[in-house]
Amino acid sequence: MRILMTGATGLLGPEIGKKLVERGHQVSVISRSASKAKEKLPFPCEIIEGDLLQTSPRREALAHIEGVIHLMGEPVMGRRWTEEKKKQIYNSRILGTRHLVESLPSSLQVFVSASAIGYYGDCGDEVVTEERTVGADFLAKVCRDWEAEAQKAPGRTVCIRTGLVLSDQGGALQQMLPPFRAGLGGVLGSGQQWMSWIHRDDITQLFLTAIESERMQGAVNGVSPQPVTNRDFSQALASALGTSLGPAVPLAALRVLFGDAAEVVVSSLRGSSAKAEQAGLFFKFPDLSEALHNLCQPWREGQEEFKEEYYIESTPDKVELVLDAQETQHKGLTAQHVTEVLPLGSGTLVREKLHYPSTRWPWLAVLKSPLRKKEAEAFFVSRRRIFPKV
Repeated sequence: MRILMTGATGLLGPEIGKKLVERGHQVSVISRSASKAKEKLPFPCEIIEGDLLQTSPRREALAHIEGVIHLMGEPVMGRRWTEEKKKQIYNSRILGTRHLVESLPSSLQVFVSASAIGYYGDCGDEVVTEERTVGADFLAKVCRDWEAEAQKAPGRTVCIRTGLVLSDQGGALQQMLPPFRAGLGGVLGSGQQWMSWIHRDDITQLFLTAIESERMQGAVNGVSPQPVTNRDFSQALASALGTSLGPAVPLAALRVLFGDAAEVVVSSLRGSSAKAEQAGLFFKFPDLSEALHNLCQPWREGQEEFKEEYYIESTPDKVELVLDAQETQHKGLTAQHVTEVLPLGSGTLVREKLHYPSTRWPWLAVLKSPLRKKEAEAFFVSRRRIFPKV
């Protein structure tokens, strides 16, 4: 199938794109900068330059598209909600979806859009299925209008109401790691609110199932079968890192840090995954402890790990020859370096990892982390320069 992706350089896009190519799909992406997308995306794709926030793509540019995976959206968390930030969150989803749908061919087979579990608002201890009515807060309004625009697309439509995505390559978990690694991370508010989470591998598989399986239609909760309270989540994360819980963070402090977004942080959502499972999704990580141990292994062992992936439009044997001819050392590098060369499509996926040595004091590792990250980024830039340009 010829599939168009938006938001391809975000948290989920690179992994979904690789899996689509592995399964034989042809992938196109929309990006504001073709050169940056080509450099950053670890899979082969056609790049259509355009800004969905500003205007619709040319219809002829999308005439060949058969399916869409729509991931575009301004990050919800990460900084305090101001009126301008809320406007960006809303417009990036509603206007972006509207402009995209306006240019899609009437022959489109399937449109899969990201949404969020925040559609339901705060639901206390209730087990939430897709039939639950929409909530009344800002994020619920965003999700309601977002899905309404997606439903205007031709063909079968699926809106995946994603929970908290756990990934070792960004997102909420990366923001939680510094305080928890230092033994300072604690429960948020009362800690009794339910958290609907999902491992990166499972949400990736859910998007693939949605694009390929006609059994999946309408709204689908993108959450693990085992939601937990914030207190249980915090304890599981501390355990996965081999540290102890720090002091609780009261709601008043969260409001100072996040503004209106604090209500989202402490809202209670106990999402059901029954519909996704009925459509054929098998969860690789249904258990939170297993998911966190999988993602936190380097940090649990006291190491710092950085990863980078590049797609090279050349065969693996040629890429390996180039790599073998180059020095793998980098001036001042103190980490262990590992390279994997894997076939992907008609080219090669190069996966680089840097492992920094363990330290006895977790708080010291946290302090060193920004410097190590800067060193790793410089190393990856230097490595990219040696790859063949075809």
